[in-house]
Amino acid sequence: MATNLNVTELDFADIKQNLKNYLKQQSTFSDYNFDGSGLNVLLDVLAYNTHYNAMAAHLSLNEAFLESAQIRGNAVSRARMLGYVPTSELTAKASVTIVVDVSSESGTIPGNITIPRGTKLSTTVSGLTYQFVTLDSATATRIGNLFTFTAVAIGEGAFNSIKYRIDNDITIQKHQLPHKNVDTTTLRVRVQANEESSSYDLYTKFETLLQVDGTSKVYHLQENSNGFYEVYFGDSIIGKKPSYNNIVTLDYVYSHGKEANGASSFSVTNSIEGFSSIAVTTLSNSAGGADQETLESIRYNAPLAYTSQNRAVTSEDYRAIINRNFTNISSINTWGGEDNAIPDYGKVYICIKPNTADALTTAEKNSITGSILKGKNVVSITPTILDPNYSYLELDVIFKYNPNLTDRTGADLVSLIQDTLDDFSLNNLNKFDGLFRHSALTKAIDSSDPAILSSTVRPYLFQNTVPTANILNNKTLTFPGVIYTPSGASESCITSTSFTYGNGIVNYFNDKAITDSTDRRVFAYQLVGDIKVTTIDNCGTVTPSTGTVVLNNFTPANTTAIRITVTPNSLDIAPKRDEILSIDGTRLSVTAEEDTIATAGSSGAVDYTTTSRFRS
Repeated sequence: MATNLNVTELDFADIKQNLKNYLKQQSTFSDYNFDGSGLNVLLDVLAYNTHYNAMAAHLSLNEAFLESAQIRGNAVSRARMLGYVPTSELTAKASVTIVVDVSSESGTIPGNITIPRGTKLSTTVSGLTYQFVTLDSATATRIGNLFTFTAVAIGEGAFNSIKYRIDNDITIQKHQLPHKNVDTTTLRVRVQANEESSSYDLYTKFETLLQVDGTSKVYHLQENSNGFYEVYFGDSIIGKKPSYNNIVTLDYVYSHGKEANGASSFSVTNSIEGFSSIAVTTLSNSAGGADQETLESIRYNAPLAYTSQNRAVTSEDYRAIINRNFTNISSINTWGGEDNAIPDYGKVYICIKPNTADALTTAEKNSITGSILKGKNVVSITPTILDPNYSYLELDVIFKYNPNLTDRTGADLVSLIQDTLDDFSLNNLNKFDGLFRHSALTKAIDSSDPAILSSTVRPYLFQNTVPTANILNNKTLTFPGVIYTPSGASESCITSTSFTYGNGIVNYFNDKAITDSTDRRVFAYQLVGDIKVTTIDNCGTVTPSTGTVVLNNFTPANTTAIRITVTPNSLDIAPKRDEILSIDGTRLSVTAEEDTIATAGSSGAVDYTTTSRFRS
């Protein structure tokens, strides 16, 4: 009698069928119709129970590993074993100057006044009101009738302060921050002897074991399984352990993350030490607000941070450390000086595209090279932060379609393709590894509607440069890839929008071949009718092999931006180092053409037209 039961299946139907096969092999149940009998219900229960247990075991095993965990608390726990703390939500920060005018005040005016940490300001972004608070206290001395607080750092959100009592009966006492949207970079940890004590010891966040002993005033930070951040202290071996009944004060800012980015005008909500005539001048708009680190980001960054061991040696180490400690990052690229376009040994280059701006602020750059990288990088290597170099794609899209296969009109299809181009730019470009794949774009266009039979895409690249008026300019533009070089003597690699020269005449840029050189000379010209008349014979060079355009020796009359457009030598465009590609939605030309062969058969071939690779 066969008694073996197949236990390798996980699917419910297969489990139930295995149970049936097993019972049919028993003499007791050999004549039963399991599909129609009451045993069928019992088999359902057994199969469901087995299925649930198998799924529970499967999910539990998945949750035990960082790369497969689906529950954030489990992923955070695995990342903690690698020494990684997920980045919290970040408040949008701005810099302002606050001036208190006491000229209309009577009575005794003090010589100094102080703005405490947490002083409230107000602003409006997209019609919504947000509260900002000062991130540090500041003191100003009266000069005349004015108290001037310069470069005051403010952050969006609410200021909160909580206190805990140290209980050494708890082996490792953890103090939980009650807000999930706390910005841990604003956290301040202070310890006082007791409630009556007026002095505090300020503790700093633990970063490295270097120079940390049992007397070091450091605190440890972690995210718990419920998504809240916790603070705990050392054990008098790694970090000082506060004494019994000491009072711990935690104050911080919790915010709306990226929602308040872009605020440009602020006002103080309340008076400052009783003075209400207050003017606020914005030095830098709010930026840097970001959401809490995502589960996918934790999976990616935790192993990299563990590999770097908080030491910046290779360019990948720099990327891991910055990703761990700085979250206003949409995309980041790092490379050694030996890999630079012009080798520059002894440096590592860092380029960051922030979440809500084109480039980092000076304060953010100083924070990265200072507090984040200082003490971690090799002394002989200098980290250098570059701004992203943006090149924009100007696309000519011409597509053939069969009107008999769709209810959409040609205009509807044009609108559909414009949306497809926007999606392609969002999903594939706008980052340092955002390669423009020509075939991928044409495939996306052809797949957008069954009526679209074929498409042609002509890519062009352009950059905008803002000149300085009334002086000689020297501008260098670098495009990704090789610039197409025309063979005709009168044809040019570059075209430009107009600029007004010092004599008030509208000029344009073109270039021409240089004898016995692969470089080309840029010249400026004006149009007299349809004839190009050269106004500046030599105002720069084009190096097609490196994608470099140098503009110099010209003096524009104003600061109107000049658009320089080139044709890439390849239909695929690969950005390198600090280069980022993006499709400019305002520079799209989308043309719909009915496919005459698809609608009229072989007779339609007479009127069938193909699309030229270049503009006429």
